[in-house]
Amino acid sequence: MKSILESPKLLLLLLVAVSLVTINPRINGWNEASRMALTQSLVEHHTFVIDESVFVNGGDKVFINGHFYSDKPALPSVLAAIIYAPLHAFGLRLDYSWNLSYYFILLFTIKALWIASILAFRKVLTFTPVRASKIPLLLFIYAFSSLTFTWSVSFNNHSLAASSLMIAFMFYLQAKNSQKSTPLFWSGLFFGFAAAADIPTGVFLVGFAILIFLNIKSLLGNLMFWVAALLPMITHLVINYTISDSILPVQIFPEHFTYDGSPWDEKSLLSGVGANSPLFTIKYAVNCLFGERGFLWYNPLLFIFTGLLYQNVRKKQEFQHESLVIIIAILVLMSYYFIFSSNFGGDSYSIRWFVPCLPFIFFYSYDIGEVMNSNRSKFGIYGLIFLSTIIALIGAINPWSNHLLHPIPLIANIKQLAGFLF
Repeated sequence: MKSILESPKLLLLLLVAVSLVTINPRINGWNEASRMALTQSLVEHHTFVIDESVFVNGGDKVFINGHFYSDKPALPSVLAAIIYAPLHAFGLRLDYSWNLSYYFILLFTIKALWIASILAFRKVLTFTPVRASKIPLLLFIYAFSSLTFTWSVSFNNHSLAASSLMIAFMFYLQAKNSQKSTPLFWSGLFFGFAAAADIPTGVFLVGFAILIFLNIKSLLGNLMFWVAALLPMITHLVINYTISDSILPVQIFPEHFTYDGSPWDEKSLLSGVGANSPLFTIKYAVNCLFGERGFLWYNPLLFIFTGLLYQNVRKKQEFQHESLVIIIAILVLMSYYFIFSSNFGGDSYSIRWFVPCLPFIFFYSYDIGEVMNSNRSKFGIYGLIFLSTIIALIGAINPWSNHLLHPIPLIANIKQLAGFLF
């Protein structure tokens, strides 16, 4: 395994092989159905209206000017439509249940970017002082020991954003170390795509744009970064305006969720519509991190890597400025959800909204040698790696965990697997 992870070509083959067998090609709930409704409508009916889609009966939709639309950011579905168009031309069609079209959409979007992000992480490690002997372990941790792996088995914007952010980070480091402008174009493109796919992740775009302005003294480079970043963002805004005559996200307008049979009569369940009280915000934040879906419990290595991230700032290490931007951006992103949401992301394995933060935090695994300084600490860390990997694998059974089986997603997924096997 070590030799495989050390060779880029063998690593790529391994990741492709894993990807082929870790895809859940079935529409599991409203979220996926909403995205595929738009994908299907774009290809089969050439419209953003989802009235004629087989997935229109799901709850994640808005009603505007007499028609239904997906309530999700459109760009991921547009990306999926690029894959679906030739599949549909050859006679394959999106539908519920196990679906070959959905399998290929996942393979060439979610999984392709997941693979690219791992290869990008491998490149990122070359800009750190990590010993070569540690790289295979770090690649395994990054690829399989967090919820980024879990969410790579279904179609969702959080996985796309997480993968895109690591790729953007790689190009940023290339530009920083070479002082060349071209990598900044690609960095901006992937930061912009992440922001357009998963809007709150735009805080990372802003943070790194500031770093580039301060540290890379190239007017051309800064211009290329923003031109590239604006390409996906402007596309997103144009689609928003086409649908609702507003560039603002349709999700923040509660009136769009008012229609016969709407499951959103209780507007408090909508995210981004109203702010929570200070007391509720504190309780909700604690539950998001430490409750039965607690993000920290479902990513145990965060207890180590978050400390290494903080240490990088406190000790003024090589990535101090990047670390400071990452910390601030993560706090802003999480605070947004603590203040403006109340439903823990609906049916999901832990808190799906925070998944895009994981690549940046797991970057600090390069400093893992700082805490593996005794046999006892090594045993503990390897235990956490094993536990984290098992938790991620259980999540891959169904990232959209069925709360009717059990309110704790981990147990719900185990029950679902048991029901399938026995």
